[in-house]
Formats: sequence, structure tokens, C-alpha cells
Amino acid sequence: MTPFFFKGSVSASKSLMNRALLAQSYSSEFEVRGDSQCDDVQKMREGLRSLLDGNEIDCGEGGSVLRFLALRASRVKGKHRLKGSVRLFARPLGALLEILDQFGVEYEVGPTHLEIESQGWRQSPTPIVIDRSLSSQFASGVLFNSWELPFPLVLHWSGQTVSDGYWNMSLTLASRLGMKWELSSDSHSLLIPSSQKIHASNYSVELDLSSAFALAALAAVSGSLSLSGFPEESLQPDAIFVDILKKMGVPITLNQGVLQVHQATSLKPIEWNLSQSPDLFPVLSVLCALADGTSLLMGAPQLEYKESNRIQEIAKLLTLLNRRFDLRPDGLTIYGSQEKWPEARSSFSCANDHRLAMAAQIAIQSGASMDLIGREVVFKSFPEYWAIVQGGRAQGPTP
Repeated sequence: MTPFFFKGSVSASKSLMNRALLAQSYSSEFEVRGDSQCDDVQKMREGLRSLLDGNEIDCGEGGSVLRFLALRASRVKGKHRLKGSVRLFARPLGALLEILDQFGVEYEVGPTHLEIESQGWRQSPTPIVIDRSLSSQFASGVLFNSWELPFPLVLHWSGQTVSDGYWNMSLTLASRLGMKWELSSDSHSLLIPSSQKIHASNYSVELDLSSAFALAALAAVSGSLSLSGFPEESLQPDAIFVDILKKMGVPITLNQGVLQVHQATSLKPIEWNLSQSPDLFPVLSVLCALADGTSLLMGAPQLEYKESNRIQEIAKLLTLLNRRFDLRPDGLTIYGSQEKWPEARSSFSCANDHRLAMAAQIAIQSGASMDLIGREVVFKSFPEYWAIVQGGRAQGPTP
């Protein structure tokens, strides 16, 4: 395998971009700077245009796209239809439907669609209860659809919360755009006063750190990376990958917005709670399989409900790679080894999950003989990924 060398940057964060686009739909004077051609961002852009034009909204495979746009559509009086893949509508929708109920919105759900009939959000005499046990996106969707609301909202969390890092990212971004909110002393409730307006004239979206991690991991096993435009203080919880790679013994530095990563002589095992950054799990699992010792990745039971059941699918990948592991409801215990991967060629299905494709490529980059089935799925979040992998020193896109 040819070593991986890359100097350049990557596109804007899809998570921040979609939140900013949602806010922009409430203010024509607010400018979102930065771009991403990934499927999720394109579906968000197209979906907002379709809502404005009164057309059917295509959410594709995007979980956040469906959650955000369903709540956006429910703010608009009338009937709206959102569609998507079978897998998308098989993902948990209960928390979204409970929110719609509390706002007095009628709906009908099918295997590949959600029909909404709304008079706009109705003021509730009690707090809006949001289940955050599977995702923080339901709460983020309500937050970023609370602009220009003529009455105050009180949001209250039910059950154990997950992905607090992404929720805190949403709160911080909303504040930077001008939203005022008050968090209760126990952090279980949030008050959003009425008539919130966007005061920022523009927002520059930082580069996607989940994508950056996928490239940094390639460099860590074979080659080097010089990534420009890296935020010194990021809103994204996946920024923690810099600390994780340092702890694993990867030569990595961040100076004046340039992240430098070089191949590690050997990888050290780690124990890490991924409750704040579950999207790191697939790629990190393969790095742990290459480490000399036992690693524990935990704290992310929501991995079961992503584009695939990521715990089970990574277990399949590790089995192909001849690495032992123990399944956990919130992650994996991985018995890593510096031994070479099996010589026999194998095939791995990406299970329509972009993070799985990037994880498998780490194994391939480090010498595994493997064919990827459905590798094009990376277009969901990182369409330039394969061009960067294959293009060596080619300059990447500017965020």
C-alpha cells in the first residue's frame, strides 16, 4: 500500500452547516459562509427550498435532515410531506413524534414518508418534554426552529441524555447567532424567551472534524498529513480526536491552524468514553485493533441507532481482520495486536454507513487485503474522501 500523504483542507462541518442553514431559513439577511457538497448538506438546502415552494421534501438518508426539516415544516401552516429511505424511517422516530404531538401537529408515518399537517406550533401550557436518550438532534431541532416564535418555550429532558457534546455545540452556536436562553440549575430544562431574532450578519462554518479525523487516522498508520484551517477552539466535540491520537502515541501537533500528523512507530491502547463524540467510534476501533494491548471504547449506546448498528458492524470488520473483541451495549473491548492482518483477501460491506467505509479504509491503508462493497456511501458526509485517499499530495478543497 502506498503511504498516504495529504496537504490541504476539507469542507465545512455538515453538523454546523445544517444548523446554520436552518437558522438562515428564518432570516434572509443572515449569511452562511463555507460550503459542503456532502449529501446531507445538499438535502438540507434542497429541503428548505422545497418547503418554501410547497413541494415534497426529500431527506435521503439523513437522520438530522429528517429531524430538523420535519420540525421546520411544522412551523409552517399547511400540509407537508417528507420522504426518505427505508433505513432512515427505520431509525427511531418516537422522540420526534412526541414533540410534534406536544406542539399540536398532526402527522402520519409510512415506511418511507412522514406527512405533517400543522397550524404552526401551538403554545403548550406545560414544558415540551424531549427524549434525549438516543440522540441530541431532537432537542437541537427544536432549538434551531425557535426563532421568531411569538411565545416562550420551556424544554425539559426525559430519560438519560446522550451526545451532550453535540447539544452543547448547538447551544453555543445559537448563542453566537443571537439567541437568548436560560438553562436550569440541574441542566434538565431550558427556557427560550419569545421573539428570538438572529442578530449575527454572517457565520463562517469551521471545517468538518469528523472528516479530519478520518484523514488523520490514515496518516497515523501510513504517511503524513498537513491540514490547514483547523480551528484552535472548535465547537465540534470530535475535536477531542487530537488528544486521543496523542494518547495513542501518534506524532501530532496543532499550531496556528495547521494540524500535522505523522505515522506512529507503534500505537498504544486506550480507554475512552465516547459519550460526547460517538462518530469517532468506527475509525478509532480499527486504530485500537492495531494497538499493542487491550483498548476499551465505551459510553455510546446510541451507536446502535446510527446509519447502521455500528457496534455490530465494526465487530464484523474486526472478525474479518482476525482481532478479538468483547461486545458491550455501549461499545467494544478490543484486544489489539501489532500482528499483520490476514493475508487472505476478504470483502466487507459498508452497510450503507459512511463511517464504516472510512474505518475499513484504515485497515486497507495499514495492509489489509480487502474489497469494500458500497464504498460510495462516503458521499453522505465526505464526497471528496476517495479523491483525497487516491490523490496523494493533491490539494484538498477550501472550506
